Amino acid sequence: MVQLTAQSMPASMSAAVLANLPATALELHSRPVPVPEHDDDVVLRVEACGICGTDLHILRGESYRPDLPFMLGHEPVGVVVAAGATAESWMGKRATITLFTGDGTCPVCLAGDERLCPHLQSITGVLVVDGAYAEFVRVHARQLVEVPDSLSGPEVASLVDSGATAANSIRVALEARAAQVLVVGAGPIGFLAAEMLQADAVAHQVVEPNELRRAKLAALGHTVIASFDQVAGQSDVVVDCTGVSDVMAPGVAALTPHGLYVLAGYARVPDFDFGVVSRKEATIRGVRSGRREDLERLISLVASRKVRLPEISTWPLSEVNVALEALRTGAVPGKAVIIPDPLWEA
Repeated sequence: MVQLTAQSMPASMSAAVLANLPATALELHSRPVPVPEHDDDVVLRVEACGICGTDLHILRGESYRPDLPFMLGHEPVGVVVAAGATAESWMGKRATITLFTGDGTCPVCLAGDERLCPHLQSITGVLVVDGAYAEFVRVHARQLVEVPDSLSGPEVASLVDSGATAANSIRVALEARAAQVLVVGAGPIGFLAAEMLQADAVAHQVVEPNELRRAKLAALGHTVIASFDQVAGQSDVVVDCTGVSDVMAPGVAALTPHGLYVLAGYARVPDFDFGVVSRKEATIRGVRSGRREDLERLISLVASRKVRLPEISTWPLSEVNVALEALRTGAVPGKAVIIPDPLWEA
């Protein structure tokens, strides 16, 4: 890829902007190209950016509420084309990012869990800091995760948040010494969770009502069923990747005593009987994205072809609203990814 210098960087870029909440669509605007503002800032020329289910929740006004106007897009991959004084070693490198910026001083930040910081500063592409539904995006160098050239931009973009979440969820499941795992939902998180379980030779089933997604996993040798009624036996761990409220009751019912229910996707559950949790002495464990090492591990597994990717569907940035509607209607079999128009055309 041609590297840009400070002199050749354009002054403006195309970007998809969230102008209102709730909203059904993003607005395409010309925005100034970001430049480094601090010594550890870098600017990525975006190769690709994944679309996450969180984006749909934000658009519906059901999740995070960033100050408007705002650029979504928290699953980017790109090339560093500008850097602050302490980040110049990143120039020309391909990288993706960790999303969360904590205060950097509290115990959870120092332990590598910035995403859990009680004084969270920003979530790139979600809160405070503009994201990568654009041709360029500015991030901190400390957020960067270098990616191998063997993986394409869309492949990396399919891993940034959904992959980190899947890797975190399966790490938690394996720490529980699970002999049998039930994955609920075969979207990008559930697909990658199932693939990681298969790579670790852990017995598992996947519940997925969407026939398109069910067929993709079944073709790769996974046991995939359409509903909880078809689940065979109980599982030590249930990994809920859906963010759908009505799956929690049957999901907890599918647990063995002392079982673990992992919330990789989460929703408001207005009517739930926690008596079943007590009667099983079950544990409910939340998962918020993943640690840096979770993302790095999954990138390595995919690069070595030990874990396969969900089918990737791509759209140019100018058709981002077409992509969003395809996700809403269940027409995307795997992962939806946006590519800036100049690269799409090239």
